[in-house]
Amino acid sequence: MLFLAFAVVAFVVAGLMYDDAHAPPPPPVPLAGGLWPAPAPRRDPLAPLHMIVLIGAGCGCLFYAARHGRRAATARVAVRIENGRLYSDLLHDAGIGSLDARDITQLLVDRADRFPGDLSVSVGLGARFRHGLYLAYRTDQGPGVLRLMDNDVDGGTEQLRRFAAYLEAWRKPAADQARQA
Repeated sequence: MLFLAFAVVAFVVAGLMYDDAHAPPPPPVPLAGGLWPAPAPRRDPLAPLHMIVLIGAGCGCLFYAARHGRRAATARVAVRIENGRLYSDLLHDAGIGSLDARDITQLLVDRADRFPGDLSVSVGLGARFRHGLYLAYRTDQGPGVLRLMDNDVDGGTEQLRRFAAYLEAWRKPAADQARQA
């Protein structure tokens, strides 16, 4: 709701700035001795830039409102573990239905900018403020990576840490069974 409110405020302010820019000049002021000319309008030279920034911010807020609203409305589980297998829509989108706990090679819960791999400058700046779960895995199709960010999960960073501990509890018995076999 916060992002939706910010979007409404941004669009309303941009609309008011547009109306103000296209308003007719004020009428002359009548005085006893004659007419004074209307004061010259002081138009802000950066007004078009302000409007573009406000509209962009409003669209960004609408994006986040839709993203979080969809997540809240669908109430789907981001990742789940059943019988030692990891299920996720992100894995399904990558062409993998599920992942065995033994196939997870690396498990990290940290700030997103500390994860392995290169990040662009803009993504790296945003990643400093986000925490996430990084899962590196190997399958018959090759190695892969699954990243979950704290804003994708209800409960945020604490929920990711609890899930990582739960996943680690599944991984240890699976690794012990693999060594015994």
